[in-house]
Amino acid sequence: MRIKALWQPSNSLPGELLYSRSEYGFRFRTADAKDLATSEGGKGFASVSIDTLQIEVSVQTGRALYVWGYEPYTGWRNGNCNEPDAQPGMVVLQPSEPFEEGVSLSIPARHWDRRYDRSTGWFVTSPHDRDDAEWHVEIAKGIVLGGSTQGIQSVYLRPTFED
Repeated sequence: MRIKALWQPSNSLPGELLYSRSEYGFRFRTADAKDLATSEGGKGFASVSIDTLQIEVSVQTGRALYVWGYEPYTGWRNGNCNEPDAQPGMVVLQPSEPFEEGVSLSIPARHWDRRYDRSTGWFVTSPHDRDDAEWHVEIAKGIVLGGSTQGIQSVYLRPTFED
């Protein structure tokens, strides 16, 4: 399945990205449930997956809202991950078939490298250790998607760690 990605200027979703070491996963805590409900649009949520990492999406609009999912830090390699040159905005994902509530669509299988930079606090995943993104957009606090009309090319995350 092919999933195109488009971006436009907008406010990013306020909240906090968390990483639980004991649960090996990311989760997003919204600052205001009303903001999330407005962004979702009323038809529910779907997701786009990169292995077990999920990009939560509005079924109604295709807007990428935040990132969550199982992502064991034990598999991250140390690497240089500088803060991407990103602007606040909205990324709209357009699959070849419509999103369905509760259904996850996979980004076509290929190896996505995982790197973490202790000095900057950024985690990044991208195909084969390359970020070929034409743009970087902060969709929510601590969550940056890199992409092009061809789709998502990278995901940058800067979480608050908890045990």
